Amino acid sequence: MNTAATPSTARRAPRMPRIPAILGRVAVPAAFAAAALGAVTGCSSHATPSANPAPAASAATSSPSPTSAASTPAATPAATPAATQAPVATPVPTSSATTTSTQRELAGQVTILGTPTGLVPGGRYVKFLVTVTNGTTQTYSNVLPLVSLGHCSCTANSLFPAGRLQERESTSNVWQTIPYDVEGFGADYLNVMEPGGIQEISPGAAAVFEYRVKLSPATSAQVTRGTGSLDVTLIQLPTHAQIGVSPAGSTPVDVQSGQPPA
Repeated sequence: MNTAATPSTARRAPRMPRIPAILGRVAVPAAFAAAALGAVTGCSSHATPSANPAPAASAATSSPSPTSAASTPAATPAATPAATQAPVATPVPTSSATTTSTQRELAGQVTILGTPTGLVPGGRYVKFLVTVTNGTTQTYSNVLPLVSLGHCSCTANSLFPAGRLQERESTSNVWQTIPYDVEGFGADYLNVMEPGGIQEISPGAAAVFEYRVKLSPATSAQVTRGTGSLDVTLIQLPTHAQIGVSPAGSTPVDVQSGQPPA
């Protein structure tokens, strides 16, 4: 990832109407991206590598985004100022995440935190990070990192088992439940509206967000041992157009059968 001589920042967008607005956030310079995997600086967004990125229009131009003229970002309310967040210590990531190169791309990465023991029906949460890095020379606005649960060999229909997904709100350190977005056999999952988004991410900047997921109780007949994935896709708001490929970042996660030990 790129390191800029002058620190670059990425500002968080306010939450969607379905959830009360929160203060904007600031993403760290890309120089700290590696360290950010051990220190979370924000929560509530996702992103992916861009095949044909739609750079945000600068203040000096009114040209529409290549993705869509409707995707021109709305002005940020004056009552929602950006606020720099102090790093919060988190477990050191131990799993490898699959992602594309961050050079000349808006890229996403998913990394499981702690010891990757996998998910168990009715068991504990598994924490993971989503990192969005701007390796381009353009500034992007209104980007939603959409987290989804990929197909799993642990069920008969290959759909990820039922569960709960939460995101850590860095300003309050509270875990908030967000849509549990399961990938099916089409692209409907890309239309799910999750709260938040990246208000603005400048060249060389990175934004890091923390999530946790767990499975609902189920019998071993419903869920068998297998492997699924934790995915992130970058979405342009408000058009909901996909930026680049889907998923932009992904990491496998093991699923165990039956109930957790008492």
